[in-house]
Amino acid sequence: MTDLSPASQKLLTYLSHQKAEVFDLAGKIDSRRYLGRSFPEPLPLIVSLQCYPGYRRMVGENWMHWHDYYECFVALSGRGDFCSGNDRFLFGPGDMVLVDPLKIHGVMRMEAAHTALVMLFPSRLIAAPGDSVNQALLAPWDRRRPGILPLMKGCDLVAPAVHEALLAMVETWFEMPEDEDRWLRLRLHFMTALLHLREAFPTHHQEAPQAADRALQEERLRRALDHVSLHAHESLSQPAVAKAAGMSTSRFRAFFKETTGWGFSQYVRELRVERAAKLLRDTDDSVATIAHLTGFADQSHLLRCFKIKYAASPVAYRQRHRA
Repeated sequence: MTDLSPASQKLLTYLSHQKAEVFDLAGKIDSRRYLGRSFPEPLPLIVSLQCYPGYRRMVGENWMHWHDYYECFVALSGRGDFCSGNDRFLFGPGDMVLVDPLKIHGVMRMEAAHTALVMLFPSRLIAAPGDSVNQALLAPWDRRRPGILPLMKGCDLVAPAVHEALLAMVETWFEMPEDEDRWLRLRLHFMTALLHLREAFPTHHQEAPQAADRALQEERLRRALDHVSLHAHESLSQPAVAKAAGMSTSRFRAFFKETTGWGFSQYVRELRVERAAKLLRDTDDSVATIAHLTGFADQSHLLRCFKIKYAASPVAYRQRHRA
């Protein structure tokens, strides 16, 4: 914390005295890698001080996921290695990470003593459909320039202003009773933090996606991933998935990469390997049988893909897990 401003240190010190909740991903990610949330009303904002005592078992590509709401978190203790789409970077105490809606993301490595202030919200918290003024507060997510990491370092010049607004927000969150005044203050302080956050991220001038466009994008992605989840064990073709999403094959290929950050073939391969790993852990089926059940051309194809992901053969993986 020595490189952080007094305002940033004050935020981290305040949160260190609050009770953190244990977060666990197990059982929350569905077969499409989707992590769903229900947001409270009338203020659809979730603020959570999280600790991860068992999280080191849930890092890496097996736990990569996506969601359709906005997320950002401030690391309080511990350092980690984060991946979102094609971006991969390190974060530490005081750093703020933005998680783009629909991007496949997750923690690749993490120190054991890790806590974070996590904020989750749908776009309607910030702006109603057609409200271009408030929609601009989401520019660090929606209009961030290509090549700019979704990371505000704790030593960034704008970090003290962001952290000061977040401190006012969390003081309200933890100390005020739930009433109309609390909701108004939370929304005001959070939007103030987003206003300052815009200064940390160079943006391009194109318009943010409209609510109808975003809803269509989400629906197409869901239809595509539903089709993949149901048919991954078969000879799955990209044109068939594109048709399920209501798109041409060429447009779907670009859409999938742009939306999730992953290539379509990479997504299918990862899904099949993870399903094979689960069968190796949970059944006594032969490797050849598992290759057939998970959509691989043959046992050799599974072996090659499995070694790339797990740095072990399927047999060695099964023995290691059972030991």
